[in-house]
Amino acid sequence: MRPEKSVWQGNFGYWQNSFIHTNLLVIGYTAWKGFQSFGRGVVICDVDTQVTHPSITSLDTVPFTIQFLPCDLIGFYLRSRQGCGTISQSISSSMISSILSAVAIYNPHQDILLVLKADPQIEVNFLHQLKITPPDCYEQVCKRWEEFQPSLMP
Repeated sequence: MRPEKSVWQGNFGYWQNSFIHTNLLVIGYTAWKGFQSFGRGVVICDVDTQVTHPSITSLDTVPFTIQFLPCDLIGFYLRSRQGCGTISQSISSSMISSILSAVAIYNPHQDILLVLKADPQIEVNFLHQLKITPPDCYEQVCKRWEEFQPSLMP
């Protein structure tokens, strides 16, 4: 039996896995390029809140912006977004501390720390021991730049 308000059988309110799967090459590209330029950090995807709408399917393209945030700016970024109401007030100092601890130990050659933000919700994902590594994602995107260029332009 399908939950109420679900138009598509695979959409039960948890959109994150599908989003990551669909956009892994771009996420990995951003993670590797950011690591090469700034060192350790997180990839932040600010996803259009329509992604949480029950009529969105895995075939729909969901607008998002993506950026790499170096370790030394993570706490500032999250606190500043919390203060202006663009992310949930539930972001605590202990959560920021946990993110910073994960940044200190993840393997940037194999893992990605991903913050998904769909106002006002925020979710932190530790993509660990990926089959397609961030350097592989970077290489694939560079080889197929024409496919990705519009979404990766600032």
